[in-house]
Amino acid sequence: MRVPFRSHKKQMRKDVKRSLLPLFFHLHDSDSSVAQASKEAVIEAAKFLRWQRFQKLLETEQIWKAGKCMLKRSRSRLEDYLHQSLLYLQSPQEPLREAAVRFIGLTGEQLKDGCKEKILVINEALQNMESDSSPLVSSLALEMKQVLYDACEEPPASSFLPALWRRLRRAGRRGIPNQLV
Repeated sequence: MRVPFRSHKKQMRKDVKRSLLPLFFHLHDSDSSVAQASKEAVIEAAKFLRWQRFQKLLETEQIWKAGKCMLKRSRSRLEDYLHQSLLYLQSPQEPLREAAVRFIGLTGEQLKDGCKEKILVINEALQNMESDSSPLVSSLALEMKQVLYDACEEPPASSFLPALWRRLRRAGRRGIPNQLV
C-alpha cells in the first residue's frame, strides 16, 4: 500500500515548522559559520513553506521583524515555541541566551488565552535569568518579564486608546513622564 504524497508533504511541513525556531536562534550563534548555515537553512525553510514576507525579512537582515512574522504565521505553535525557547536559556553562548529571552518577550506579546498559567512558568525561567553572568541577558530578562506581565494585563476600562495607555505606562517605567515613546 502506498502512502499518498500529500501526507508526506504535510508531515514535512510540520517538521520544517518545528525546526524554524532552533534555526532562528542559531542566526545569533557566536560561530559565524553556524550563523551563516542557519540563515541559509531558515531561508530555504521559508521558501518551502511559501512564507514570502518571512523570507524577505531574513534576506534583508531584519531578524527580529522576521521573528514577529514567524509568530504571526504560526500562532498555533506559540506554546511549542515557548518550550523550545526555555531550552535555549541554558545555552553556554550569551548570544543564544539573549535571543531566547528576546523571543520569549515577543511570544508574550502574542499570548491571549490561558495566559496566566503560561506566564507563571515563563516568569520562573526568566527570574532565573536575572542572575545571568551577562549583564545584557539579565537586564533583558527583567524587561521581558514586564512585557509578559503587560501582555496579560488588560488596560483600564475607561481607556479608549489601549495602545496609548501601554505607551504611557512604558514611558513611566523608563522614568520619562509626560512623554510618549
